[in-house]
Amino acid sequence: MRLKSSFYFILIFILCLMIPYTGNAKSLPNIVKSKADQAVEQLHESIAKGHDVMSIIPKMKKVEILGKSGKLKKANALLDEILQDFEGLKQDDIQGHKYRSFINDRIVNIIGYDDDAMEVFISRDGRYLFFNSMKTKNRSKDLFYAERIDDYNFRFKGEVKPVNTTAVEGVPTMDENGNFFYVSTHKYKPGNLVTMYKGTFNDGMVTNIKPLREISLNKGGWLNMDSEISADGKTLYSTQSFFRKGDTAPSKSYFFYAIKKGDIFEPQDNSSEIFKNINTDKIVYGASISKNELEILYTRYLMGKKQFESMRATRTNKSAPFGKPERIQNIIGFSEAPAFNHNEDLIYYHKKSMSDGKFRIHVLHRNKDVQ
Repeated sequence: MRLKSSFYFILIFILCLMIPYTGNAKSLPNIVKSKADQAVEQLHESIAKGHDVMSIIPKMKKVEILGKSGKLKKANALLDEILQDFEGLKQDDIQGHKYRSFINDRIVNIIGYDDDAMEVFISRDGRYLFFNSMKTKNRSKDLFYAERIDDYNFRFKGEVKPVNTTAVEGVPTMDENGNFFYVSTHKYKPGNLVTMYKGTFNDGMVTNIKPLREISLNKGGWLNMDSEISADGKTLYSTQSFFRKGDTAPSKSYFFYAIKKGDIFEPQDNSSEIFKNINTDKIVYGASISKNELEILYTRYLMGKKQFESMRATRTNKSAPFGKPERIQNIIGFSEAPAFNHNEDLIYYHKKSMSDGKFRIHVLHRNKDVQ
C-alpha cells in the first residue's frame, strides 16, 4: 500500500476523532480518543514495518463515520477489534511468519447482500460462494449463494431454491459433480431425527432432494450439525452433536466419517481412531477437507473459556489418523468454520463484527513459507 494514501487516512482519522476532553479519564469520549490515538500510532508503526494493513484501513474509516454520528459505543467496540488486529501483526514480529499458516486477513464483499453471512463454502470449480444467514426474530436461517468476481468480491445471486423453510437451513457443501449437501431441521421430530439432506445443484436450484437417514444416530437430542463432502463425492465428514432441550448450541459434538456405498453413506467403525487427536475436545464441528483429504480445518469451542478456535490438522495418508491439531492464529474473536477455496491457497471463514454485531465472511492467504 502507498504510504501517502495511508497517512491521508490517518489524518482523516485524527481530525474526526478530536473529541473534547471531559475531565474524566474514564468517560467514553476519552476512552475512544485514547484508543484512536493508539490505533493511529500502531498503524504508523505497521506501515513502517511493511505490514499489510489493507484490512484495517476500512475499519478505521468506519470508526470515523461512527464518531461523527455520535455512536461512541460502536466506535469503541470497533476500536477494540482494530487494536486486536494490530496485536496480531505484533505477534508476527515476535514469532515470525513461520509460525502462521495463514496470513493477510481481508473482509469479503458480497455485492447486493448486507446481512449476516456464515458457514461459507466455495464450490470445487471456484465459481460460487455458498453461505447461510443468521436466525433472528424476524427471519429464519436460510441458504444463499454468490458468484465469484475475484478472491475478495462476489456478486449476490439469491436463495438456493427450493431448500429454505421457516426452520434452520445451512452449512452447505458440494462435490465436484454438483452433489449438494446441507442441514435442515424442518422435519426434525421424534420418529424422524434427520437433519442432513442431499440433492443436485444447478444454476441456483437443488433437485432430487433426499434425506440422509443412514448417518443419524436416531437418538433424541442428537443431530448432524454439519457435514463436508469430499471433492470426489465418496466420503462424507460429519458431526454427531447433542443439544439439550431449549439450547441453541451443542453441549458435545464429535467427528465421524462415512463412505458412499451405492446410494447411501455408511458410517465407518474406525472413525474414533481417525479423529482420536481431534475428538479429544468436547465440542468440535465445521470441517473443511482438502481435495486429497490429508488436511482438515475445523472449529472447536472451549466451553470453560467461552472461546472459539479455528484449527488445522494433517495426516500422511487417507487411512491414517489426523495428527495433533494446531490453532490457526490469525483467526481470532467470535469466528468459526474455516473453509478451503478451490485452489486451497485461501481459506474463508465467518467472524462477528464487534461494531455492529453482524457476521461477515473473511479470507486469509496460505503462507507459502509454511508447509
